[in-house]
Amino acid sequence: MKKNDLTSKTVAELKALAKKSKISLPAGSNKADIVKALAKGASSSSTSKRKAAVKAVSKAKAPRTSAKKKPAPKKAAAKKTAAKKIGRPAEPAPLRRPWQMPAGAEEPLMVQERVADAKYYTGTEEQKPAVPSDTLTHEYGSERMALMARDPYMAFSYWELPQARIEKEKAWFGWDSKLCVRVYDITGVLFDGTNATAYFDQEVYDRVGSWYFDFSRPMHSFCADLGLLAPNGRFLTMIRSNAVTMPRDGVSDVMDEEWMLVDEEFMKLYGIAGATSGGFSSQQVQELMSQRRMLKISSPGLFSKPKAKK
Repeated sequence: MKKNDLTSKTVAELKALAKKSKISLPAGSNKADIVKALAKGASSSSTSKRKAAVKAVSKAKAPRTSAKKKPAPKKAAAKKTAAKKIGRPAEPAPLRRPWQMPAGAEEPLMVQERVADAKYYTGTEEQKPAVPSDTLTHEYGSERMALMARDPYMAFSYWELPQARIEKEKAWFGWDSKLCVRVYDITGVLFDGTNATAYFDQEVYDRVGSWYFDFSRPMHSFCADLGLLAPNGRFLTMIRSNAVTMPRDGVSDVMDEEWMLVDEEFMKLYGIAGATSGGFSSQQVQELMSQRRMLKISSPGLFSKPKAKK
């Protein structure tokens, strides 16, 4: 049996096969040791068989010597004379057959092995169809550009521009012009394309692409144009993005006046809570809360406004 066939068998089957072949295994042998022993036993068995067959054939073909031998018995001499006359080689000695294990003897071991393997069996692997490469198209054939704030300092922009539009504009603007994104700072102005407070240019290489811009200007407003930049500095706008305002990078300075407390009132409320030695009666507390409600300096979630008299 080949080594690959032995490797495909379980440990229980290999032990049963070793027992059948009368191959002794050392204690604590693993699967690799059993396979090695079986392969070695099979090779030695086949080698001994070949040697026996070759020895028998060579013995039959060996030339007869003229040396005198002891006279054989009459029956043996008669058989030898008959074999000489027929011209066939003498029959080789019969091979010794190994003992065979009765059918079903290894079944309990095989069942235990299958049960142990079944604990980790999760079923056949599901063959999912391959996702086609054109599920999401690379471009949609439109002209568009978007600008989004990522954090107070950086913004993300993506765009798409058909190749036909680029070639059409380069034909009259100049073939040596480059694709470029011009970012405008439009903080505090109604932008019309010429009144930006500042701008900078970023050369790009893909007509369908994206870019991260580091503005480092929290709370400023920006917009971007995708166009062609000529070597002499002229710029041709082909697409304009939306305007975006960057978020602040600190705590808001807007304070809700409805939650403000006058120092005097704060100390009174602080005393009501029992933090000071002085105290207020329930009537004084009601008057204080009524005054606060009339002055509208409390939270509207705690007190409802008085209804107007008809």
